[in-house]
Amino acid sequence: MLVLLAATAFTAAAAGRGSSGPTADRCGGQLWRLKTLSDPGRNTVELEPTVTTIAAIGELPYPRPLPTSRRTAFQRHVWQVVAQITKYRVETGGIRLELYDHESYLHAVIPTPDCLSSSTRARNDIASAFKLFSGDCGHPTTRDWQSLGAIVYVRGVGFWSQRRSLRGAARNGAELHPVTGLRIVAGCG
Repeated sequence: MLVLLAATAFTAAAAGRGSSGPTADRCGGQLWRLKTLSDPGRNTVELEPTVTTIAAIGELPYPRPLPTSRRTAFQRHVWQVVAQITKYRVETGGIRLELYDHESYLHAVIPTPDCLSSSTRARNDIASAFKLFSGDCGHPTTRDWQSLGAIVYVRGVGFWSQRRSLRGAARNGAELHPVTGLRIVAGCG
């Protein structure tokens, strides 16, 4: 019963009930507009997905300096990969997914609907991906990693994060953030 109450509270908060709008503190820090496709460069993003692999994204060169605006081709496209979601967790502003395919890893983040501003492109698609994952794949209620194992098609905008040596993250700092689409093949529901 406690888990059900926590999940209900998380879903209500994510739906924006009682919130006063997105802020950097609640929605992922300084780059939250970039992470939610509501930044000034949002109209430069090609929303028709380009099919690729996690390995191909992981081979992209790390940009220097780390972009804080949409200055690379990777950041101006929606990419689609097929992957296993090995783990997920709640973090500030969204749900972080650990994606795996053929010995390669990549992180993807689905922003919570209350972090989407009125200027967010693909707002309905992002909110639908959040609702689908939260309803069918898991009940994200904790900041601890939770195992999953679902096979999915994930669409998301290219995003450069800090390079990490952590298992589960692309070594070059590439992510799909925000996730703009999710199609479940197996392992959820």
